[in-house]
Amino acid sequence: MRLLGAVMSLTLFAAACGDDDSNSSVTEIADSSSGSGSGSGSGSGSGSGSGSGSASASASSSGSGSSSASSSAPAEVGATGEDGGYAYASNVDTHVLVVQDICGIGDLLDAGDFDAVATIYNDGINSVKSDGSVRSIGGFASRDDRNHGLDEYYGTPTPLDDFVTAALEGTGMFAGQSDAVRGQGVEKGIQNQVMVAWVVHELVTAMTKAADGNFDIQSGAVHNWDEGWAFYHGTAPGCSPYATGNKRAGNFGTLGADGETAVANENILAAMIQGRDALVEGNVPAAGIATAEAVKNLVVIYSQAAIRYASLIEGDLADGNDAKAKEHQAEGLAFFRVIEATVAPEGADIDAINAIFDLANEPGANGYGDEVRAALQPAWDALGITADDVGTLQ
Repeated sequence: MRLLGAVMSLTLFAAACGDDDSNSSVTEIADSSSGSGSGSGSGSGSGSGSGSGSASASASSSGSGSSSASSSAPAEVGATGEDGGYAYASNVDTHVLVVQDICGIGDLLDAGDFDAVATIYNDGINSVKSDGSVRSIGGFASRDDRNHGLDEYYGTPTPLDDFVTAALEGTGMFAGQSDAVRGQGVEKGIQNQVMVAWVVHELVTAMTKAADGNFDIQSGAVHNWDEGWAFYHGTAPGCSPYATGNKRAGNFGTLGADGETAVANENILAAMIQGRDALVEGNVPAAGIATAEAVKNLVVIYSQAAIRYASLIEGDLADGNDAKAKEHQAEGLAFFRVIEATVAPEGADIDAINAIFDLANEPGANGYGDEVRAALQPAWDALGITADDVGTLQ
């Protein structure tokens, strides 16, 4: 799926067919699966929330079509509060808890308890919906009707779940691999592949609803947009994709002025705020631009990740540590799959990168970080990503 093209197509369609009467604002809490382009499960949570936050955004997004944005969202009855500078416009009280499920997975994997991890992944723990059922990461990954385009790209209905389950069970591409290699596939697959795909699903669903004129705060485009930030950051940002962005920025010298937050994360936050405000106002083209900006910065983060782990393989082999090289190969594979479907149609040399990370190949047999960088360069050029955006591996 050519994600940016799809988003812009929806934007142009909505701009041409928009309804002046479609910008409704209803404060009652509705099930997020209602309306066209369903969200991430039934029920939006029944907690009352604390209203909208008031802090200003930490950065403005370059090329996002807006010179400034405030984190404050329109105050709605039952709206969730604020996470990481983003004030939710709708109720996502339970959605923001999903990332908490990821926090304990690392320790369980260190202990080799794949069964316990599988239970958390498939059944969930923290995100209890208003009907008492539990929202789970595996529940999203195993759906074949999500708006991330990966099913089309990989030619299988559930590529996210296929990857994680193979790592959990030691089957498929993880057959014969060590527990350490499998653990990296599980952890990076859940925290990054699945969660970023969930974010993308919500942004695309938001744009689809916007194109249909569904701007209801609690069940329409804005609600799905809020869910996007809930799954990217949520109440446990240290366990979410947001944390990966900050770590990679530390590796590549692309932290912001605070020395802790990735510039890419600052840009994603600014884009999310701008997109939220645009959807509240019924401005579909502006929301489309914000979506493209968010996706562009996700490509920055996971390009850095792919380059770093290919480079670590080189160091491991120089040290004679073949086992660690295999672990880093698995991590690189999981990270690259976050953006593979986005950069492939933009000219990236997918075959070259997959040869480096394919677990069936010996680590290092097909190149390292420099080769990954070169293979990604055409896609960066197409997406307007500069050398300064990616930085230099320290």
